[in-house]
Parts: sequence; structure tokens; C-alpha cells
Amino acid sequence: MYRTFLEEYSEKWSEFFTMRREDGILEVRMHTNGDSAQWGLEIHRALIPAFADISHDPETECIIFSGTGSSFLSSMDAEGWERNGFKEPYDFRKGYEYWYVDQVHEPFALLNLEVPVIAAINGPFFIHQELALVNDIVICSESTTMSDGHYTGMGIVPGDGVQTLFRELMGINRAKHFLLTGQVMTAQEMLALGLVGEVVPDDKLLDRAWEIAREVFMKRSRSHRRMTRSLLVQPWRELMVRELPAGLAMECWATHGYWPLADKQDYDMATLKEGEG
Repeated sequence: MYRTFLEEYSEKWSEFFTMRREDGILEVRMHTNGDSAQWGLEIHRALIPAFADISHDPETECIIFSGTGSSFLSSMDAEGWERNGFKEPYDFRKGYEYWYVDQVHEPFALLNLEVPVIAAINGPFFIHQELALVNDIVICSESTTMSDGHYTGMGIVPGDGVQTLFRELMGINRAKHFLLTGQVMTAQEMLALGLVGEVVPDDKLLDRAWEIAREVFMKRSRSHRRMTRSLLVQPWRELMVRELPAGLAMECWATHGYWPLADKQDYDMATLKEGEG
């Protein structure tokens, strides 16, 4: 069997993820320069092979996935977007390479894992909510808020899986309202809607995730927890296989009506908002 080793891949992906393992439980935290993660093309592209490496390590039996600092994903890597040519002429190759190629694989970086995954959302997030919400157990901090930046912020079609994610979790009309209006939900609203299982004080979030890992998963046998994971994650896998490519094709095509940002010099890419200049 092909296998990987934590000491090797944790170093290889240390620019984007901090990893530590204890008693078979692997904690993976996104970061940018040691602080809250800023989403950009580099971390987006790194996530897929990083979790492929994690999946081939037989010494990991449960994963805690979280962020660093005060937010899970609440800002974009503005310098990275400019570095990758998003202030330059925009063609169909960019639309395909940056919107379609990665994202048809990204949700499966998590869904293809064979061990249970606990998401610990450590604060606000406004993009790629699937990274947290498709996992086996989802908890969040009291300071967590959630919105979606596709339609109202980036000016693109919300087709990278959120159309499926929120429809399944909220219901059709509630999901459409959320995606189209830019609504910001609090942690308690997320709990009431069933998007998360628990709301935890900020300073207790990771402690609670480790407690769940030990009590809910590691007390079961290897086959028990792994086969249960396989069963419960299968509906997400089927939905994403069926709906993700078409949604991303629409998103990719429609980006040409909004991008590049060369004509929007006052656009704040970090927060997905128009500037005041």
C-alpha cells in the first residue's frame, strides 16, 4: 500500500497548514503566515494534494480540521490574486484554470478521506463553507458568523458546491435567500438551522473538538468508525459528483461578465466589497 509520513507532509504543506497528531488524532489548521487564513489560489490548490497526503497515512484515525487565529475564512489573499494576474486581461483559459479545474476536486479532498472528520469553525467565514459543513461533526465558536461572498461580493455564480450544500442543509427557498442577499448568520442561527451541532466558547473550541475525537470516535474500533464514516459521507459524495461540474461550468462562464478587476481599481479583494473611492 502506498503510504505517507506525517513528519514529511506536515513540513511540505507547512506554508498553509499547521499539523499535529496525538493518539491517532490529527489536528489540521489552515493559516496564512501563522494567523487567520486568507483564501487565495495557492492555498486552494494546496488543499487537494495536502489532504491526499493525509489520506495515505495509516497512522491517522481521526481528523480535526480548523483555522488559526480569530477567523476560519473571512478574508481573501488580495496580493495573491493580483500576483496571479487578476488585474490583467481575462480570457477563457483563466476562467477554466482558476474556477473550474481546482474546485471540481476540492470538496473531494475531504470527502475522499476514510477516517472521521470533525470541523471546528473558529470564527467568521464567508467562502468555501463546504470545507467545514460536509464533515461528520461540525462545531463552531461563539464568535462565528457565516455569509456567502459569491453572488453579492465576487459577482459570480454561487455554483462551486454551495448551491448543493445550502439547499440540502437549509431547504431550497431558505438557501436561495441566503445566497442571494448576502445575509450574515450568527452561530446561534446556524445552530437553530442545524448547520452546526454545537456552539462552544471561543477559548474551548479545540478542546471540545479533541474531546469529541476521543469520546465519539477513538473509543470505537478502527473498522467501526471508518465504515460509519463511509456510510454517512456517501450522500455528499453522490450529490457533488452529480451537481458540482455543471455548477462550476456556469460559474466559470459567468465570471467573464465581471472579471478582470482591472476596471475596478477601488475593489477590495480582501473583503469582496466595492471600495469607496
